[in-house]
Amino acid sequence: NTSANTFSSQCKELLRPFKKSLRKLHLPQHLPTEKKLKYTKESLTIIGDRIDLFLQRYCRASEVKHWQKMFWQFVSLFSEMDAKQLRKLYKYIKNNRMDKFL
Repeated sequence: NTSANTFSSQCKELLRPFKKSLRKLHLPQHLPTEKKLKYTKESLTIIGDRIDLFLQRYCRASEVKHWQKMFWQFVSLFSEMDAKQLRKLYKYIKNNRMDKFL
């Protein structure tokens, strides 16, 4: 459990500068779909790039999958989507194929 707490605080630290982006993952219902998509796309790009950078710099190859999963789980706390959906959407955005996701 200690390692989970440690991880959670590392996540918070790493993503602290991106609080605004995390908040934008949870948007008010009344917002037009176009705007929601735009904000989600922007936020996920920023957050996902940050996660990728961290994984490349600080993780051994054998740990990448585990940490990636943990990070996206943390990010999912700020969204109505689950970790898997968020990661998938980020991948689609990176490949400019968001239409495939929708």
